[in-house]
Amino acid sequence: MGGKKKPTLSQLVKRMEKEKEQKEKQKAAEERKQTKVLLVDEKLFEEIKRDVMKMDCVTPYIIASKYGLKMSTALHILRALRDQGVLYLVSKGHRTEIYVPVERAKSLGLLKA
Repeated sequence: MGGKKKPTLSQLVKRMEKEKEQKEKQKAAEERKQTKVLLVDEKLFEEIKRDVMKMDCVTPYIIASKYGLKMSTALHILRALRDQGVLYLVSKGHRTEIYVPVERAKSLGLLKA
């Protein structure tokens, strides 16, 4: 009959502090997501884009070793180029991805014209 008891003042203060901390953590997480942009100069990105168009096939290792980048950065670059429609994903495993330029994919019959 009595129902739920009201929290004490100290309990209310603790609850408010926890909620405030959670909001700060959410803001920090959102900021991290927004700053997850390519850490490569626009010039280097365009240079990679031009070179990739001339290659038969492209892997993250090729890009990383040629330009002195980390593998994860090279992978992000290749995925960005795939999203732009420059590259076509041919094969994907849990360790690496193999791409070909879209024109080459069309000539090989992997992609319908």
